[in-house]
Amino acid sequence: MSEDERIAVWLDALLNVEMDLRSSRGVSKETRLGSNTPRVLILEDGEMAGYAELRRIGGAIELATVLVEPKLRGKGIAHQIVQQAWERWRQDPVLHGVPLGGDIDLMKATQDDSGPEVVRGPLISFTRDAAMAAALVGGGFTMMPRKRRASRLWLWKSDFAALPLWTQICIAMDRLYRGVIFMFKSPKRIPHFIRYSRDYRLFVRIAETAERPPPRMHMRSEREGGVPSDLMGQMDAVAFTMKDLETSSEQIAAWDEGE
Repeated sequence: MSEDERIAVWLDALLNVEMDLRSSRGVSKETRLGSNTPRVLILEDGEMAGYAELRRIGGAIELATVLVEPKLRGKGIAHQIVQQAWERWRQDPVLHGVPLGGDIDLMKATQDDSGPEVVRGPLISFTRDAAMAAALVGGGFTMMPRKRRASRLWLWKSDFAALPLWTQICIAMDRLYRGVIFMFKSPKRIPHFIRYSRDYRLFVRIAETAERPPPRMHMRSEREGGVPSDLMGQMDAVAFTMKDLETSSEQIAAWDEGE
């Protein structure tokens, strides 16, 4: 098999059991479309260990379809995926829809040493998985708080509404399209998504932080037995309180390392 075929077989097997992600398009279609899809590939001893896709949607880049080989989970693969996604997001103009050619202003280039502006929109990701949430925060993402907003007529709390309106519309249309596909190809996924829809949280890295290295690719929590399942609930508590808490240096260090 070719490299694309090997990846497609691995991807098809995992997508058929991971209910939180998109459904598989079949080995042949995944093989055909794979090389044209912006993606992150992590290999261990020549075998697939991790995978993710980068999708341009409504001016934002979405880190989606994140998969880790089951037998390698808890070994920091998700952190590597987030790290490589950040590198691609900040360096790849094609990912942002910026042409490689175009007009060149030599006068401006000699006066401005800041380099070309590559990043146009935020890097976003939706997840309800605690380990993935820890990897995203370790990679410099911010979990958006759920607030009542004017765009929702102050009726319910939303983190999704923090995105630009055009991005919201594009993501809503994308999810509607996926829902239609699920109705015909994977109807069993629809109840799953409805049941857990409120558990998905939005993580964002804005364009202004593109050149800022991730604060810490914290590995200790994974080495010592994994990330607690209520991690995102703990993030909520810390994100929303302004109260001074009596916190030990050990607790602060644990928080910095994603625990």
